[in-house]
Amino acid sequence: MVDQETWENTVLQKLELPNGVIASNRIMRAATWMGQAEEDGIIGNTIIETYSKIRAGVVVTGFQYVMYEGQSIRRMVSNSKPSDVEGLKRLAGIIHSSGSLAAAQLVHCGSTSLPKYSGNDVYGPSDMEFPDPKGDTVQVKAMTVNHVEEVTQAYADAAKRAVEAGFDVIELHGAHNYGLWQFFDPTYNKRPVNDPYTGSTIEGRCKAMVDAVRAVKSAVDVPIQVKVDSSSKTVRPEEVGELTKKLAEAGAYCVIFSGPNPTQSPKDAGEAYFLDDAMVIRSIAHDSGLLFGLVGGIRSPETVVKLLTGDGNSAAAFDVIQLSRPLISEPALVHRWTEEAKVGKQEPARCISCNRCFGAGFKGKVQCVQFEGE
Repeated sequence: MVDQETWENTVLQKLELPNGVIASNRIMRAATWMGQAEEDGIIGNTIIETYSKIRAGVVVTGFQYVMYEGQSIRRMVSNSKPSDVEGLKRLAGIIHSSGSLAAAQLVHCGSTSLPKYSGNDVYGPSDMEFPDPKGDTVQVKAMTVNHVEEVTQAYADAAKRAVEAGFDVIELHGAHNYGLWQFFDPTYNKRPVNDPYTGSTIEGRCKAMVDAVRAVKSAVDVPIQVKVDSSSKTVRPEEVGELTKKLAEAGAYCVIFSGPNPTQSPKDAGEAYFLDDAMVIRSIAHDSGLLFGLVGGIRSPETVVKLLTGDGNSAAAFDVIQLSRPLISEPALVHRWTEEAKVGKQEPARCISCNRCFGAGFKGKVQCVQFEGE
């Protein structure tokens, strides 16, 4: 149990981002696909109503696709054309109405994109066969260097639209086996040694993600954070440490550590199940000037405080904590924890990590099914 003074001095401590941007606390709502955009990616009343309930220092939207071809699932939010700005303004506005900063997560899903959105051709780092959600095989075509550069520019253009719409922060999705991560992961990147994005060197593997940060940095003057996987079957955390340093040099202010299986059960894997790999990365990039964030299976206020304080070791402390599924079940969870701290009776998040909330998304709306109506 966390006492009120500790809670206020850790979780409710304001977070200063670059350019004088201030978040009211250290909790970020992690970017989460909500399955609530209209079929063409337009932001309608359903998604606005959902985001109106979320309370956090920073609310990161579910991933916004920067090119039509780069969608991996139905009802993603579009940030791919000028006409999207109107809806994005509504989304940023409703997030601000709760006192939260608004962050736009941008993505091109690369090899995991669906053929229906790319004219039957799916593009990624390399030629390969990739299983689609229905169990069929999709033939992925290697992007040309020009195509990669077009995607990089699409990130910059989407960032401009987001800032025009009122978003305070840009988050680039460099995790969960989507496009930017694919260039870093040798599982996907088989590009030859003479290619600038080659999978044979750490520089080539980092280039797409680093270039995207640089392009966004040149296009907009807002804080940029990047979500990365802390490891994978073919990527060691030490390599992610080198990537993280390069992201700092490119202009990112914060890196959020996730992993290839972000929807595990803390009952099985324990809370903060990416912590060990994240600590290896931190030890390598500790002098980069970055802020560090962690997501993954965090369910109790005690764990949040331990992560923010390093449990007595300031060198192990994280600057921000991201929560996803707990804030699907309880959008105002941070407020509940804050009120409970005043009387010394904090209870863990009610989320049981059943993942049925995402199943509901395929029917039109990600929502907590376990506690529906409560």
